[in-house]
Amino acid sequence: MTKIQKQPKGWLIGRRQVDDMLAKATSQLAAEDHDGAVRTCKRVLQYVPKTDKVYAEALGVIGMAYALQKKFEDSYQTLSEAIKIDPDDAYLLFNRGLSALYTSRSGQSLQDIERASLMKKDSVVEKEIRDRIDFVRKIALSEIRMRGKDFTLDQLIEQQELFQRGNRLSGQGKWQESEAAFRKSIEMGDCLPQPWGNLGICLVMQNRFDEAEDAYRHALKIDPKYKLAKENLESLDYWREHPDEKPGYKITAPFQDAKTGVKFYHEGE
Repeated sequence: MTKIQKQPKGWLIGRRQVDDMLAKATSQLAAEDHDGAVRTCKRVLQYVPKTDKVYAEALGVIGMAYALQKKFEDSYQTLSEAIKIDPDDAYLLFNRGLSALYTSRSGQSLQDIERASLMKKDSVVEKEIRDRIDFVRKIALSEIRMRGKDFTLDQLIEQQELFQRGNRLSGQGKWQESEAAFRKSIEMGDCLPQPWGNLGICLVMQNRFDEAEDAYRHALKIDPKYKLAKENLESLDYWREHPDEKPGYKITAPFQDAKTGVKFYHEGE
């Protein structure tokens, strides 16, 4: 007699159906059908409670698919959601660590990969961690040294997340909120031109042109070769004369055109 599997509490369909969908998504990833894998896993999310580890597993596959498409910010956010559900999954942590690195979150990348290194996982991922951890640590420690000897890894994580928050809010046209995020990032450690350059854009969008000019000049003081700030400063007179017009704004994802050569992992691969 065939034993009937009991449907887990809160699930809208049976375990076998969910397992079949996850297996299909894994096959789609292997076939480089990344969009198909995302669609399949989003179906899983409709049938499984948001607190279930299988929900986190489906999010993990979606996060991998985004990363393999070089949608690293989408990958990072999706994997972060999965980790809230299953914080002790080494594969989720390692994959988020990789996506963090490709979204200029070197502090979070180091923390995630170090945590993953202490957890149980297969030999392939173990080797990948060994190959990458020194590189990631070198980047994060270099970032910390730029900010001063008393700056901590936790502060670096917070500052880098503030900068990315400012970028996300800018992409949504929330200029006052993004301005606040960039200013907080700068207050924590004023050593990079990008926060000032992005702050300048927020100020232009609010017709605060003198403040924008100061921001661009500050960015160029840090890095006289910073192309974006130089170009925006040169075009500032035009926007002063045409305050009802707004410059085009587009977030360019880091490494979106780079050959990363990175492979993302899940358990049982």
